[in-house]
Amino acid sequence: EHEHGQAAPRGRSSSASECRLSMLMFAHLASAAFIASRSALLPTPATHPSAAATAGTRACVATAPRRGGEAVMAGMPLPAGSLVALATPMTSTGEVDIATLRELLRWHKAEGTDGVVILGTTGEASTLTSAEKEEVMAATREEVGGEMAILVGTGTISTEATIAATKQAKLFGADAALVVTPYYVKPSQAGLVAHFTRIADAVELPIVLYNVPGRTGVDMSVETTVSLSRHPRICGLKDATGDNTRAAPMRAVCGDDFRLYSGEDAAAREYVLQGGDGVISVTANVAPAAVAAVMASGRAGDAAAALAADGPLMALHRDLFCEANPIPVKWALHKMGRMGEGIRSPLSPLGAAFQPRVAGALQQAGCIASEEGASAAAGSVGWPSRDLLLQGHLFDQGLINQALDIIEKQNGDFEILAFSVQPNDQNSEFNFRRTSSVSLRVFGVDASALEDITRRLRALVDVLESAEGSLTVLPAKAAAPPA
Repeated sequence: EHEHGQAAPRGRSSSASECRLSMLMFAHLASAAFIASRSALLPTPATHPSAAATAGTRACVATAPRRGGEAVMAGMPLPAGSLVALATPMTSTGEVDIATLRELLRWHKAEGTDGVVILGTTGEASTLTSAEKEEVMAATREEVGGEMAILVGTGTISTEATIAATKQAKLFGADAALVVTPYYVKPSQAGLVAHFTRIADAVELPIVLYNVPGRTGVDMSVETTVSLSRHPRICGLKDATGDNTRAAPMRAVCGDDFRLYSGEDAAAREYVLQGGDGVISVTANVAPAAVAAVMASGRAGDAAAALAADGPLMALHRDLFCEANPIPVKWALHKMGRMGEGIRSPLSPLGAAFQPRVAGALQQAGCIASEEGASAAAGSVGWPSRDLLLQGHLFDQGLINQALDIIEKQNGDFEILAFSVQPNDQNSEFNFRRTSSVSLRVFGVDASALEDITRRLRALVDVLESAEGSLTVLPAKAAAPPA
């Protein structure tokens, strides 16, 4: 999906739709130079509407009274390292399985997971009733409260509803709230500032911003993020844009006490090596100790050790998104014997065609044993490959989507090696019509198939004149696009 130091053993390609989501995330990025050049225009902490009274101090712990009057300390600081975006266990008939949830939490504690994020997308929060959410929060607090940081997903499309959900999370002893940008309605940058500021002002609980433009349809700009980071109760960011170049400049501007989490498993290792603090991970659901090891090595600056630990997880990072999250990871956990097979409508169980792929990724990561007598999972290991540089207006004319469709329809595979985009030249809206470059490693089942894919991609570039595209075959180890 994203830039990696070198290729790991591979399985079949991820679905084009999921990779398109990642590429759409890329389309929303501003360059590091843009970050630096714009940061001087931001308000100082003293002028932030809520920071004046606290003179720039960050209140990232809180005391939370639980319902019934018992005081619960929700004072664990936001951790670095691996935070699992926890799937919610359900029975085969769809009921929330609290007993299994408790077992999962104990397992994560034993495996070294640094924090748990409940009631997010992976936790199917949008399908749970208020009573079920309360049960999940209460059980989580009882099992790991005070030992692992607990973040609760509280973001909604409505500011008032988000405030209410965040107050409820505090009541049940959350250490912080993870608040996604409002989805579907596409607020302006000024609207995002007002939204998050009102939430942080209203609830004495640390807030972690969540920017995932590929799902929400709105990108929280770098300027907006930096401005919000100066609020004393806005303490971190889950960055699911997939742009690892943002980590170092964001660290420089926001300071060391502002947590920067990757929201992309495939990009998390490099994100931490570039200055991030950790990952909010789907892969950690099935491989908690391994993800924790990757993060520990990355935070120590040991790139070689981080790569060695991450290599066996590469197929998981990709194939746990072969269908919409959390469909594959819930199937994987069921395959591992960690939870039942339940999932709620409108999601449905993992399709039979994808099951061998996910099982193969689990085997590669050591999560399950290889089945005796079973043949190796089909994959692109050993296939001939070619590095290609695709340039042009990749997004507004749909060039990248069509290119990935061609690779998939010709039974090929691909890996996104690197990506660059010109800085956004608009302050209030996102400018899609910007020249972008993406480096792809394209695999074919044999040399003839690889040549056919390349020929079809060239034809696409020639036919789609409005995209002003070009396709270049790169020599070995020259896959990074120009800055």
